[in-house]
Amino acid sequence: MDSADVSFRSGQIHGLVGQNGAGKTTLARMLCGALSPDGGYIEAKGAPASFGSPRDALDAGVTMVAQELSLVPELTVAENLSLGQLPSHLGVCSTGELMRRAQQLIEDSGFDLDPTDRVSALSQSDRQKTEILRAVARNARLVIFDEPRSSLSVKEAAHVYGVMRTLAANGVAVVLVSHFLSEVLEVCDVVTVMRDGRVVMDAPTTDLSARDLVEHMIGSPHVGVQSQRPSPPQPTQGSPRFEARGLTGRGFENISLTVGVGEIVAIVGLVGSGRTEFLSAVYGVQRPSSGSILIDGIPRRIRNPGAAKRAGLAYISESRQADGVFPLLAVDTNITVAHLGTISHWGVLQHGRQRERSADAARRVNVRAAELSQPISALSGGNQQKSLLARWLVEPPQLLLIDEPTRGVDVVSTAQIHNVIIRLAEAGMSVLMVTSDFNEALAIAHRIYVFRDGSVVGEFDGDAADGSTLLEAAFAAGAPRPTGRV
Repeated sequence: MDSADVSFRSGQIHGLVGQNGAGKTTLARMLCGALSPDGGYIEAKGAPASFGSPRDALDAGVTMVAQELSLVPELTVAENLSLGQLPSHLGVCSTGELMRRAQQLIEDSGFDLDPTDRVSALSQSDRQKTEILRAVARNARLVIFDEPRSSLSVKEAAHVYGVMRTLAANGVAVVLVSHFLSEVLEVCDVVTVMRDGRVVMDAPTTDLSARDLVEHMIGSPHVGVQSQRPSPPQPTQGSPRFEARGLTGRGFENISLTVGVGEIVAIVGLVGSGRTEFLSAVYGVQRPSSGSILIDGIPRRIRNPGAAKRAGLAYISESRQADGVFPLLAVDTNITVAHLGTISHWGVLQHGRQRERSADAARRVNVRAAELSQPISALSGGNQQKSLLARWLVEPPQLLLIDEPTRGVDVVSTAQIHNVIIRLAEAGMSVLMVTSDFNEALAIAHRIYVFRDGSVVGEFDGDAADGSTLLEAAFAAGAPRPTGRV
């Protein structure tokens, strides 16, 4: 980041957008004391401020809802909401006050949370909601929301935006870092665009369009950021590449679906529909209780991820921090970690081969890194996501399972990831992806399955379906239809 000048005012919702690596999260982390600037200064309430730690920033009224959550898994929702400010009397925590405070926060937000649940037992979306409420509970004067929409449904996102509006109405300065440009324009009063570490635009959202934002983000007219529709998969004789027959497990029941050779199949549905649980069961992360899996027509018993990999499957989970990257290891190590056998000789790691294979895979998905030997934690969220995709290009699988392929990724990187997936399918790889973004499914999938309440409730041709049709299936016919981006 270089010479970034931006002001956040009380009572305003201020959007902050840019490509992955543009400096948005770096700026946000400096404001909340997680990073120290090399130059320049921060002002709070008109006076210079210096934050040596997040605690210093919090004492000054600044907090952030981070994209990668920082909850304590073994504590309850209520305990996490009051972390750092537990109500106590004579040094003893007041459990009654703790629960009362948590229940009030939950009711005011409209979120569906149980304050007594342990965070470790929560879904990704419920953890996201807990993180948001923890920031609200701190009564800060500047609250930064870094990609709060990434794990939430349309309805849940509407609750988050309602929380933001309430905070702003109470005089809080709210900052929204987001890749959902249409929602930034709808929710925010002002928007700042960053590119290559610099502020390139700072203006009211009135009369701005998503096209205007994209042009400033990439520094040129709005070209080359659209995903290309995939060609129809080539007809093949015999069995499909993958078939699930009556698969039943925790969160889903009696799922039957197929993926052909070179076919991209999307699974969509609301949060809690069983889509993620199904995908993880296919890869052996959890064992289904009944049903069968066939690869190229042959029944396979996939008891664990190792067996899945040997069967020609690869998996990218929805939570790259919890189940994907090794944050302290280098980018090239993260890319090649699943393929040590191919970069070793007699059990000895061949560093030259590792650098060569990782560089080739990183180049194919346009990973932006100063060097591949730096820790992957130094990369933006979008470049970490592309590194996970690169991991499975070192030795391409027959079937790629990918959950939320573009979560927390900017519009340019989204198109790049989509086009990589399409090229892989055109080369014969099969892809089964889960996405909460119905438009993403419509953009690149040959076929789309809709999940609801743990079951398949619809199957659609990607070329013929539309967002309304998918929503009606996901919500059930006659249910109220949400507003906003789908």
